[in-house]
This record gives sequence, C-alpha cells and structure tokens, in this order.
Amino acid sequence: MDSHAVIASLPVAGADRAVLIEAANAAFERVIGRIEATNEELTRTLWDAERYVDNEITADMLPISRDEVTYLIDVFLVHHVVQLAVAADKQAAESMP
Repeated sequence: MDSHAVIASLPVAGADRAVLIEAANAAFERVIGRIEATNEELTRTLWDAERYVDNEITADMLPISRDEVTYLIDVFLVHHVVQLAVAADKQAAESMP
C-alpha cells in the first residue's frame, strides 16, 4: 500500500475505516476459502468486519500507520475466522435434534 496515512485516534473513521474494513473483508474471504469451514454459511453470518476493526485496534497501538494495521489484520484474522467457524459448528450442533 505505502499510503503514509497514520491512525492516531479511536474510533477509526472516514477513509481509514473504509480501507480497514475492505482489508478485513478481503482477508476474511481468503481465510474462509482456505479453512474449508464445515458450516461456512453460518460462519459468514457471524463475521462482522466493522466490529473486528473496532475491537482489534486498541489505544495502546496508537499512533500506527494504516498500512501496518492492514498488515496486522491480514496476518491475525485467521485466528478470528477459525474461532467463528468453531462457534458456527457449536451453533449447528446445538440446533440438531
């Protein structure tokens, strides 16, 4: 990316927020395609890019470049998506007779 934009306050808003949500959604699609979730559609319903961005960027990380946050989202989202897939599996199992 190499945008030189810096996130200095929370909540992230405007163009920074849009870029990070887009990055989170793109990373989610890559991860969900790779993990082959048993309950993919239910996993997708649990995904919320805005909430992920809001919760993963914390005050102790600031100031931080937008490019660095985008990189961190890409690297660490896999763990979050796996957790969502596990939650989806549990929900699916609980709804079975």
